Amino acid sequence: MALHPEGMFADGPIAHLVGLAAGGPDPLEWEVLRFKRVSRINHWDVAWLHDLQPLASQLDYLAVAFTEEFFATCPADTRRAWTAAAAHKSVPEFMTDLAMLLRLADREREASYEEVPLAAWEVRTQFPLLLALDNWAYDGEYASYEESLRAFIEAEHPFCFYELIPRLTQALEVQALCTESAAFAGSFRTLVPAATPDVLNTLARATFAHMTEHHG
Repeated sequence: MALHPEGMFADGPIAHLVGLAAGGPDPLEWEVLRFKRVSRINHWDVAWLHDLQPLASQLDYLAVAFTEEFFATCPADTRRAWTAAAAHKSVPEFMTDLAMLLRLADREREASYEEVPLAAWEVRTQFPLLLALDNWAYDGEYASYEESLRAFIEAEHPFCFYELIPRLTQALEVQALCTESAAFAGSFRTLVPAATPDVLNTLARATFAHMTEHHG
């Protein structure tokens, strides 16, 4: 059976952080703290349910086991990302530094949105179902957003809960975070202008009504 261990470099949350370090505008320390925010135990997407300490240990192993020969077998885009992220350091040195940042973040409280602003990639990771709230509506077909939403729900019923429940959860979390943090509210409105408070309220109200009537 063919083995493909280069996936340790190319896929998963570590590779995501490497990509941000290679081409992102913000400090890597901020991106690690953002990663801690999206890796909460209640995250709806299991791909992001990671503890920071095991990831740091994985980086420790990769740094010790690193060889240029193995690195050369990785995809070219992967090699470029790691090299760019390492900058003036070697790739193993960067791995050790990133492991340290993960361990430090694990020991700290979660960064507030006033301290580390909400990033676009956080929104895509935590609230992806709020990025296309009108993807079932067509110009002129419905008189209001609520009417289009109800039509969407009815079209998906009885299997609507597969999408309705995570969408509702994301909407309620955004509403709660907007209430708790003015910085989050301002950033979210900029990054997702279509998801206005009125739209999120309509989404919650229509979803609750349908779930109560048909799935209660």
